[in-house]
Amino acid sequence: MTASREDIDRTAELARLRVSEAEAEELRRVFNAILDYVDTLGALAPNEPGAGDAGRGRTPERAPGERGPDPLTALPAEYAPEFKDGLFVVPSPPSLGDHGGATSSP
Repeated sequence: MTASREDIDRTAELARLRVSEAEAEELRRVFNAILDYVDTLGALAPNEPGAGDAGRGRTPERAPGERGPDPLTALPAEYAPEFKDGLFVVPSPPSLGDHGGATSSP
């Protein structure tokens, strides 16, 4: 797949950008390099079954009725450094002047 000048013009229009002829040609070159890289990645042989399906909208096959892994098998409080009143506790940014550590801003 390659990007045409029309593709560049449409992308610039959607992004509400004005591009000169030179900029459009540079964008086309960059887009084509990205597309070539994506094609190369897509052509790589996966190391294990299903590994090549990542990012293609496919999910691993499961037996009927089999459930996939639950992304929240552990509650955030179990792996968060500090979790209080249902919120992650994080340090205040230094730009706010508080250097008190993680307990200063829930």
